[in-house]
Amino acid sequence: MAYGGPCDQARPSCALAHGGVALASTRGMGSLLLLAQPAFVVTWYAVGLAAAIWILYDTTHANTPVPTALKWAWPIIALFLSLAGLALYLLTSRPADIGEYRGLERQSRFEEYARPIARTVAASVNHCVGGDGLGIITAMVLARAWRFSLWEEFWFEYAAGFAFGWFIFQYQAMRTRASGPIEALWIAGRAEFFSMMTVMAGMGAVMALVTPLVVGQQPPATTAAFWGFAALGLGAGWIATVPMNYWLVSIGWKHGMT
Repeated sequence: MAYGGPCDQARPSCALAHGGVALASTRGMGSLLLLAQPAFVVTWYAVGLAAAIWILYDTTHANTPVPTALKWAWPIIALFLSLAGLALYLLTSRPADIGEYRGLERQSRFEEYARPIARTVAASVNHCVGGDGLGIITAMVLARAWRFSLWEEFWFEYAAGFAFGWFIFQYQAMRTRASGPIEALWIAGRAEFFSMMTVMAGMGAVMALVTPLVVGQQPPATTAAFWGFAALGLGAGWIATVPMNYWLVSIGWKHGMT
């Protein structure tokens, strides 16, 4: 997640990190170079932006019972994960017939839909990935601009992801489960402590290990490669934190959509 050593501009992978066009530098990683191509990345995020806007509309007009923290998290996830994020929303957070119900019947329909453990865990995952991912990627943009070292960037991203996840998303999700703001902060921080470790593990593995193998070094935020691999990292973080969130839900430390 930090900048590499001196880069030979003649190497295709290094040229890519500096905004040029490159070929795969590591056998077996060539297909991932698509994530560094401007046309692909712009299309990916354009679709993601459209999905995020639609979800914002949907959760305020049709799928209104979605909890507030998820109403904040889903547009972020859709923006970065594009069609995959939209598919996750449709499969785990939106009853297909929700628009046919009104008032208390709509709320009851949503609660019935949200009850299965798979959807409960998915909601728990989205609480943390939306906040953690936004904090991590925001910090990553700043760290690359300020040219932080490996561990400076790591801990800066970790702190930002933890703060976003704890004080905004997890706290909002836990407010209805607590007797007051202090207890809400405690149980939100407890859940965030464990969730953040696994989200960061997934995102960190992509940024520290995969990205340098494909493009030679960590690309700055002004390149398509940065945003392409940021999306891959968020997806890896989502997957990596599923087992942890399943455990947290099973012991009652986190909850889903009800």
